[in-house]
Amino acid sequence: MSTAIYVSYPRQEGINFDLDYYINTHMKLVEKHWGPHGMKSWTIVQFDKDDPSGQNVQCIMLWTSMEDFEKCFALGIPEVHEDLKHYTNGMPVRWTGKVVATGQGPY
Repeated sequence: MSTAIYVSYPRQEGINFDLDYYINTHMKLVEKHWGPHGMKSWTIVQFDKDDPSGQNVQCIMLWTSMEDFEKCFALGIPEVHEDLKHYTNGMPVRWTGKVVATGQGPY
């Protein structure tokens, strides 16, 4: 079963976040370096300013397995990990979980 990795950037006073850079530059680096290691897809969600979650932006990545994600993350690819300073002065929070079901309605 696939693994979902959630990387969230909380909305906090004094924290800047460059969404354009994140989507158009950082995520291209992520695709380039992590795609070959098992990342299947990514989605970016921007929360409304009054959303009660306190989150600003969240990246949801689907991976082939938790093991593939852990191996890739352990590589510590500098081009990906050191890019944080180019789009935010905050620190992300990460959650992981197994995908146990998916669906698509007749929308």
